Amino acid sequence: MVRRWPIRARIALAIFGLSTGLLLVMAFSVYVAFEHELRENLDDTLRLRAASNLQLVDLRATPTLTITADPGQERSEGEAVVRLYDASGQLLFDASPAAGTSLAEVTIVKDAASGGTDVYRTITFDHETYRIIASPVRVDDVVAGVLITGVEEAQVADPLAILRLMLAIVVPLTSIAMGLGGFWISRRALKPVATITATAQRISLGDLRSRIEGISSRDEVGELADTFNAMIGRLAETVDRERRFTADASHELRTPLAAIETSIDVTLSHERENAEYRHTLEAVRGQAHRLASLTRQLLLLSRLDSEHARDEFELIDITGLVDAVVASFLDTNPDAHVSVESAVPTIEVCGDVQLLARAFQNILENATLHVGPAVRITIVITRLANPARAAVSISDDGPGISGELAKEVFQRFRRGNASRSDGGSGLGLAIVEGIILFHGGTLRLVPSEGDSRGAQFEMKLPLAT
Repeated sequence: MVRRWPIRARIALAIFGLSTGLLLVMAFSVYVAFEHELRENLDDTLRLRAASNLQLVDLRATPTLTITADPGQERSEGEAVVRLYDASGQLLFDASPAAGTSLAEVTIVKDAASGGTDVYRTITFDHETYRIIASPVRVDDVVAGVLITGVEEAQVADPLAILRLMLAIVVPLTSIAMGLGGFWISRRALKPVATITATAQRISLGDLRSRIEGISSRDEVGELADTFNAMIGRLAETVDRERRFTADASHELRTPLAAIETSIDVTLSHERENAEYRHTLEAVRGQAHRLASLTRQLLLLSRLDSEHARDEFELIDITGLVDAVVASFLDTNPDAHVSVESAVPTIEVCGDVQLLARAFQNILENATLHVGPAVRITIVITRLANPARAAVSISDDGPGISGELAKEVFQRFRRGNASRSDGGSGLGLAIVEGIILFHGGTLRLVPSEGDSRGAQFEMKLPLAT
């Protein structure tokens, strides 16, 4: 049942229980030590009094006690006992008539007389407890009597009673105060957690604009809030990007489908010549090819979102891969001119051959699309030391990319004028960026400097270790 309690209540209960246990152990230890010290002091006091009273014993044939002074009126008020007995237990002199007597006192006298040493006992006289010492009185090395010296144990009992009362009050109050303090501290400490929970509940309802506010502490909770806000920010960006991607993909798929449907409806509206049917089928085939290409690109983007694809990574020689891609590109674009410069013969990275080949192929085709079939492309491959990266720079001699388009060049379905007129999907450079990021690298469009023209893309991939 306790597990269902709020955390702050459980923390307060744990603090209360722990503090109560520790305080009880401490109180018991203090009480035992205090009691032991008081009794030791009482016995020391009795020993000193007995030694002083022995000096007042007249050691004649029959010992007598010549005590007369009564400091503090202890004997007259029954708070102290001084009596002299003979060796057989017969009372010879009683200097404390206000104190009662007990048969146990005679037993102690006989024990001290027979043993010849001091005997300490605690006995009760008329419902009052006394601590006494029986001291042998010697005459010519023979025990002739026993002197009883005692004081009320109230000197010990009263301070112990006060201590017990204090501990009985202080221990519960301290435990309760610590429990309430723990509840207050845990409540304040967990207040940001309640804020995080409320924000998470709003986000779970679809409000990705919500953020955790009001937590400025630099402790673990503050770090959790910052991490949570950053996570929600990335999640919101991802959701927005996926929404835009879905809307753009729907639009891109709708266009060829609508063209196919329109072509078929118009053709079937009435009887036509065979040439017209052939023309319609060719148009439908072109739109179908466009749909197939778009579908493959969308599937490739979906594959890049899968972590399992990294299981197929292998060692790849970037220089050899670029040479192979360039050779294939020149077979289909004989008017293009591509030069490859590499300072190092072999630069190995770890990745997917087909994906990286697609990335290089897309950039080359993008240059042909925007510049023309006679484009001149320069590829420079270098090895970077710190950090260890393989850098591939691909530049063309075209008009370059406008500043407005350069900011959005890697967005999905973002197309320039050439792409629109040529039927491009606007996914080529987005796929390149996705492939490079998937391999743990970076891709950027190098800004034009001075009068330099042409587009230049720079890719960096981590070297194989």
